[in-house]
Amino acid sequence: MWRNLFAIPRRDKHTEWVYFCGHSLGAQPKAAASYIRRRLEEWAWEGVGAYFSQRAHWVDYADSLREKIAPLLGVPIHSIAIAHTLTTNLHLLIASFYRPTAERYYILTEKQPFPSDVYALQSWANYHGYPDAIIELPNLVPTTEEIVQEIYRLGEKLAGVWMSGVHYLTGQAFEIEKITAAAHAVGAWAGWDLAHAVGNIPLSLEAWGVDFAVWCSYKYLNAGPGAVGGLYIHPSHHARGPQFAGWWGNRLETRFLMDKHFDPAPDARAWVHSNPSPLSLAALEASLDIFAQLDLSEYFMSVQRLHNYLRQGLVSMPHVEVVTPERSHGAQVSFRLRVESPKAAYERLLTAGFCVDWREPDIIRAAPVALYNHSEEIDAFISAVATLSSL
Repeated sequence: MWRNLFAIPRRDKHTEWVYFCGHSLGAQPKAAASYIRRRLEEWAWEGVGAYFSQRAHWVDYADSLREKIAPLLGVPIHSIAIAHTLTTNLHLLIASFYRPTAERYYILTEKQPFPSDVYALQSWANYHGYPDAIIELPNLVPTTEEIVQEIYRLGEKLAGVWMSGVHYLTGQAFEIEKITAAAHAVGAWAGWDLAHAVGNIPLSLEAWGVDFAVWCSYKYLNAGPGAVGGLYIHPSHHARGPQFAGWWGNRLETRFLMDKHFDPAPDARAWVHSNPSPLSLAALEASLDIFAQLDLSEYFMSVQRLHNYLRQGLVSMPHVEVVTPERSHGAQVSFRLRVESPKAAYERLLTAGFCVDWREPDIIRAAPVALYNHSEEIDAFISAVATLSSL
């Protein structure tokens, strides 16, 4: 039913991919074009007046979408803002939360985190004069107990924990609640990159006590390439305000008085710098309106079912090593091919019509997305992988 609402990417004019790359760029909601077209029409007819007209009212368009995305994050709307991109939001929040001292300056993160996260964290560590502050966990696929043990080992030297809700490379879903609690127990904050988590696994950020989080919207939220991102800040931190202020973070009621003194919004929106494009917001809204029709509990169970179906087909093959933990995952299955030429085997999958991706040195990532993939595609993929044993 839901597949019909998406445009499945094509290999050529006549043939669709078996598209298992929703972990990288989600399929386009067919309605996105009409949502964007409406914004274009508003622009054409009303020009700048569309920011305040009754019909368009772009000035708080991003604010209005918070109610639609909040259920996917498990948060009240005042604790989130839709703006910028993931790394920009990470810089803005780390600037506010990372206040190192000579006694407490370490930041713990996963092994092989997404490079952009490392760049941002290391930038702030260098800025504050602690170039050795970033510590990666020793294991690529750690248990929660190992993570908690490392948090307690660092103890009072730990400023914060920054991890991914779902690891981009391995597909491991981390236990956000337990890791956050361990960070708090030693006096550190806990922040989360939810790029591969939102829309993929159930989240309850406020109940779990998460201090802050950021995400992008172009993977499982299907909002398009370079789509607008978002940020979450626990309500207990709203009073601290942003370290770096921007015009769009000014309270809406006084924003257009153009005063030189910053009057911050009373919630997470104070961290917003710039006016998000209504065109990008429209694409996000098209996808969120599909999620609004779902029973989210059932949806996330269907994510697990498709993952497990693919996993079961792969683990039985002696030339396949599944990297993603069996009990901690979302849609993505990451695996290695134990063949003479793994890259050639991967390329054969592409030639056969399967859109999966390769991460050096030897990991293939495949994510059957419950909104638009089905079990017959998984059957075909399993059969194709089985033929690769001789390569």
